[in-house]
Amino acid sequence: MCRPCHRPSSIERLPRRARIALLASVATLFAAAPAAGAAPDPITQRPCFGAASRDPAKPCADPALSRRIFPAPADAVLEPNAPCIQTRLNDQLYPCSFGVRPVVYGGLGPTIALVGDSHASHWRAAVEAVAAAKRQPAVSIARTGCAFNDATVALPHEARVQCRAWSRAVKSYLRHHPEVTTLFVSTRASARFVRARGESNFETQVRGHISLWRSLPATIRHIVVLRDTPRSSAASALCVQRQHAAGREAGRRCARSRAQALHTDPAVAAARRMGSPRVHAVDLSSFFCDARRCFPVVGGAAVYKDVDHMTTVFARTLGPYLLRAYDEILRASGQPAPRGPLGDLRPDELASVACLVGERYAASAAGGFANVAPEHLARANACRGMLEQRAAQLRTLGLTGDRDRERRHALIVAVLGA
Repeated sequence: MCRPCHRPSSIERLPRRARIALLASVATLFAAAPAAGAAPDPITQRPCFGAASRDPAKPCADPALSRRIFPAPADAVLEPNAPCIQTRLNDQLYPCSFGVRPVVYGGLGPTIALVGDSHASHWRAAVEAVAAAKRQPAVSIARTGCAFNDATVALPHEARVQCRAWSRAVKSYLRHHPEVTTLFVSTRASARFVRARGESNFETQVRGHISLWRSLPATIRHIVVLRDTPRSSAASALCVQRQHAAGREAGRRCARSRAQALHTDPAVAAARRMGSPRVHAVDLSSFFCDARRCFPVVGGAAVYKDVDHMTTVFARTLGPYLLRAYDEILRASGQPAPRGPLGDLRPDELASVACLVGERYAASAAGGFANVAPEHLARANACRGMLEQRAAQLRTLGLTGDRDRERRHALIVAVLGA
């Protein structure tokens, strides 16, 4: 099939050194292109889709998205987290890899780790965008119900013992994998813990976080604490279903008050109290909420798949803004935050690149798209379709005399042809 956006001339116009770096990064990032399949859903291709509609640095409004919801409420609950390929299995840990495909862990330089309970797992699509932009491998180590905290989660005895063993195993893993230099962590803020007499649940969590972070090896240069997401409710979810069925705007009609949805996060409080140059709190709640309300639909994207877990679709739209926050951390730490070839992309382009990375990687690890669930191919084609459309738009605007358009077009073409 002829793809009109695949024009090598845009790449050839780049300086030789930049061309080599760009193609090398793309070759590292991507597996074989997927076969043709389902047509992309056009809603995800809109510039203001999802978190982009609440970008404080670049306000973005698209009235056509006000009555759209993707994925549809009935589909959101079934949506899995971003793809992640299991690397090994033992009694305690179930690490899986995402981001840049590692040939051998540690062989590609610094590695990102995402650790925590299920409230860490649902951030994977956003962290994937960071890993893609930085051309780094990433590993996810999560266990539902088990907070990465030195305090003991208040669970039945057997589950409590398993969580303690899991936490010890994660710390051992990090000690034996010095290539992990950045750790993203997130935990359900409302989790209950076994606490000493006279000590609040909140204070128990804060002290447990600080104790654990201090015990981590010095090879971890940055501990990035992701503020827990706002909570939805059964009533809000039902409201979304009804408004969507009636063709009405659901995001504002079904919003919850900020005070109900967004509680103080003990992990963020611990990061601020600790005052360590390597522990950083990232709060992206402004993409979920305004000063008074938190929204179940943002820019046409369904935010929740249940009362307190994000959809992968919305998490992916947060990726460029998590990358922005991470670059700020690197700059504040006196470390360079090079943009690299992928850094030239716009937020929606980077989100589609991260999407395509994950889906190609998942299919490649399974031996092809025929061996994974059909939705992986559908998402890959949706993201590919957006990039093809953007490449055509850039070409129509003209590539000569505009280095920004030229670089973006060259990278998109290289990604599509990888």
